[in-house]
Amino acid sequence: MIISHLVARSANNIIGSNNDLPWSLADDLLHFKAYTLGKPIVMGRKTYESIGRPLPNRKSIVISSKVLEPKENLLVCGSIEDGLNKARQLFSDEIIIIGGGQIFQSTINLVNKLVITEVACNIDGDISYPIIDLADWNTRLLAEFRKNESNQYAFKIIEYIKKI
Repeated sequence: MIISHLVARSANNIIGSNNDLPWSLADDLLHFKAYTLGKPIVMGRKTYESIGRPLPNRKSIVISSKVLEPKENLLVCGSIEDGLNKARQLFSDEIIIIGGGQIFQSTINLVNKLVITEVACNIDGDISYPIIDLADWNTRLLAEFRKNESNQYAFKIIEYIKKI
C-alpha cells in the first residue's frame, strides 16, 4: 500500500498562508487533479474548508473532531488512524494525504512516497512542510514548468520513493 504526501512547497518550505495557497500555479492544479482522480484524499478540516467542498470523482476524508455538513464523497473521521483505515477500505493501491501542516507532520513517518511540487520562490506564509532528510528517498523528476501567464512562479514536480 502506498501512502503519499502530495504537496507544493516554496524554497523556504512554506505550503500555506492564511488557510490558502500562497501562489497561483494553474499547471500544478491540473497535476493535482490528474494525480488524485479516483483516489481517496486525506486532509485536515482547515484544508477541506479552504477547498470548500468535496472534490469530484474522489473520496474526501477529512480529519476533524467537528461535525461537518454531510455531503456526497465526504467522510469525516475523528483521527488520522481512522481516516487512513477508511481510505484503505476504499482503495487498495494508494492513499494521498494533501494537508495541511499538522496532518503532514503527523503522518511523515507513515508515508512511503512524496510527490512534491518545488516552487522556485521564497515566500511568506504561516504553514510549512515538515523537514525531511531526503537521503533515504529515491528521486525522479516528473515535470518542470516555467513562470508564465498561468504560473506565478517556475516549479518542478518531483517524486520521492522511500528506500526499503
